Amino acid sequence: MKTAFGFLVTALALVAAVPAGGAAADGGGLATVVLGGEGVRAPDGKVRYVALSTGRQTILSVVRSRGGEVARWRVIPGNFGVPLVAVDGTTDGVSRDGRILVLATLPGESRSTQFALVETKTLRLKRITLPGSWSFDAISPDATTLYLVEYSGTGPSASYRVRAYDVAAGRLLRAPIVDRTVGAKLMIGQAVTRATTRDGRWAYTLYAKPQYPFVHALDSVRRKALCIDLPLDLSKVKQMELRLSLRGGRMLEVRKDGQTVAAVDTRTFEVHRH
Repeated sequence: MKTAFGFLVTALALVAAVPAGGAAADGGGLATVVLGGEGVRAPDGKVRYVALSTGRQTILSVVRSRGGEVARWRVIPGNFGVPLVAVDGTTDGVSRDGRILVLATLPGESRSTQFALVETKTLRLKRITLPGSWSFDAISPDATTLYLVEYSGTGPSASYRVRAYDVAAGRLLRAPIVDRTVGAKLMIGQAVTRATTRDGRWAYTLYAKPQYPFVHALDSVRRKALCIDLPLDLSKVKQMELRLSLRGGRMLEVRKDGQTVAAVDTRTFEVHRH
């Protein structure tokens, strides 16, 4: 135990020096994970979950938000990190009920991708291995459904689609989660920023793509999604400056340089240009 404790102290000393995981490559590419840094915050805000990998092992630490004390920790065989869901640094992976934390390996590192479902109270985990390149997208509030992004390849212009994984059944649902008005065609774009409702049901992700950005609205309870085109004729560089903000539970504001440039009514999904 003395050796393990020394390993933990050494690794945690490196956390501040390890930058958050990089952004997805231009034009889409593969999402990534965060090693060290601030990790991801629990829904009640009392702790953060921080993962730091040596390449062969991952140290998962439960860090108190106040004071920065390590409350608990465990070593996980393999190379895992906290999921990064947008290039603005937004992390995710904790179910809204606070019971489950999701960690992920880097997609494209091997012929398969692994996810670890960690029980936050006991730090016991369950592994999920899927062939090909995948990344984490969202988790339902009760942790019964994982939403994972399946990539068509590993290049910077890889297209992708969202799939649902039934945790209790231990299997992927056959049909992808798509906007029925768009159909099952693969998506392209780069996840720039995300806003999530307080109950964890809706995850709104703004994607940058040539000419016009769009918002992917995922209903993680009903396993449905909508793609909402934004009437913003912006270059890809300018789209990367956009941010999302939920106001009053009814309006999803698209902001640039602190100003609202468009808004989406979250009941009707009607877009208003400002």
